[in-house]
Amino acid sequence: MRIHALAVGLAVGCFLAALASCAPAQAAGPAEKAEKSAASTPKRDNGEVQLEYLDARFFKNRDVNSYNVHFFQVAHKCRALTIHRGLTFSRPLGYTSEYGYDEDSQAVGLGPAVMLRWTQKISGKFSASWDASGSLMVYNRAHPAHGRAFGFLWRTGPRLIWNYDDNGSFSVGWSIAHSSNGMGTHNPGYNGVGFSLGFSHAF
Repeated sequence: MRIHALAVGLAVGCFLAALASCAPAQAAGPAEKAEKSAASTPKRDNGEVQLEYLDARFFKNRDVNSYNVHFFQVAHKCRALTIHRGLTFSRPLGYTSEYGYDEDSQAVGLGPAVMLRWTQKISGKFSASWDASGSLMVYNRAHPAHGRAFGFLWRTGPRLIWNYDDNGSFSVGWSIAHSSNGMGTHNPGYNGVGFSLGFSHAF
């Protein structure tokens, strides 16, 4: 539960910092307003793919590792903050042992996702970001064992981005994640940490 609270706290902190970067600035002239307006409306066909592995942590009786693929598209930009919409495919594998014996908890999940990204340039072609995302997952079975066939996947963590040109980038990220369905019963949530590799391109 402490890890869950930490993940939520980090995500909220990221969101508040990003909102602060969108605070209104001093009034600008017509030319500057037009330039900012164009800059704040990125191409709708900017796409990003993230390949992720999350290793089960913090619960000794919930050993569920996840292999995830996230697809994101930039929907809006406000200075350092970008809002992404997308889709998550998840393949959790492992077992839980809530009742003293191992129970298969593998599943296949798919669902819509939203990501907030706060980005700062480091130097040259490198930048760093803090990402916070949430996915509404629908699984092919109750997941994990004694759970439900739906749930939420929350992730937050830093990412290092290499912009190889104006249209694309490669990145590596670290995330702390929490998966649960938010209900008071049949909700054996689990946590994980892991890495992801990302590729983005403006098609």
